[in-house]
Amino acid sequence: MSKKVKPPKKIKTKKPVTPFNKELKNGLIIAVVLILIFSAGNFFGSFHGRTITTETAAPSETVTQATSTEPTTQPPVTEPTTVPPATTTAPADTTAPADSTAPADTTAPAGTAPQSKAEIVAYYNEAANKIKTEATKVVRNYEDLQHNEEYLEAPGALASVGKGLISTFLKKDDTPREMVGDDLKNNFPVKNQSYVSCAKESDVAEASCTDEGAAYRIKLKFIEATDPTDTGAATAFNIIDPNDVYSNAKMIKSFTCKYYDAVIECTVDKASGRVTWINYNLPIIMNVSAQVVVSLDAQVGMTFIDDYTVTY
Repeated sequence: MSKKVKPPKKIKTKKPVTPFNKELKNGLIIAVVLILIFSAGNFFGSFHGRTITTETAAPSETVTQATSTEPTTQPPVTEPTTVPPATTTAPADTTAPADSTAPADTTAPAGTAPQSKAEIVAYYNEAANKIKTEATKVVRNYEDLQHNEEYLEAPGALASVGKGLISTFLKKDDTPREMVGDDLKNNFPVKNQSYVSCAKESDVAEASCTDEGAAYRIKLKFIEATDPTDTGAATAFNIIDPNDVYSNAKMIKSFTCKYYDAVIECTVDKASGRVTWINYNLPIIMNVSAQVVVSLDAQVGMTFIDDYTVTY
């Protein structure tokens, strides 16, 4: 009986290993970190309102019935004419404090438009806070999340990879969203707070009030601040809580948000003193450091715009 001859074993040769491009690797890692920031734990859900203690009590929850003043369309956008602040002559030996709460400094005479920055801020607070106590419905007309590419800073390939990646998370949503009842009170800015604004004169860089006949058009530009807790944008916007980012993305070692040029613009019906339309424009520069094999840093610029119509 003849023996079976086994075929000779094939000699395996090792293929040369192509090193992974370090620059691309770093870019992909930081891109993944940014994905985690935007998605883990519902990033946009982490926008919240800080609890701020103020001397002025929040308006009561009593709802006053009135005829709806909801505009059928958004008011035409016209550049408001800044009303010059009223000149107050103080005695030579006294200096009025910057955040004076004296009625004469914050309340415009009945039947007249607010003039000074303090008067405009106080008038806006009173009108805006009625949204949560008196409105029957708020419709978010649109949400526009913009990527400000000029502020993007990151190592290597993220300049090209990250640009498109971030933009997939930041886009415009034209689908109207209706808020009523607890949904309105809990999610309309300031989120999870009883107030819409508790801004002080010192929180606002510029204020204007334009008389448009049956309504006033108010525009407030807030001071610049990084991770504010009770100043600037924190008093009237939904902002990011860094603790939410840390808890949902463990590789994040440092995270800060700078809020700049934040603007609220609204229309207030003269007869009722109620806001009928309001627009929030919140630019942010986010800086993040992460430890994923190596330490990586990145910066992203964003602007969040939300437009609402209010019904009473």
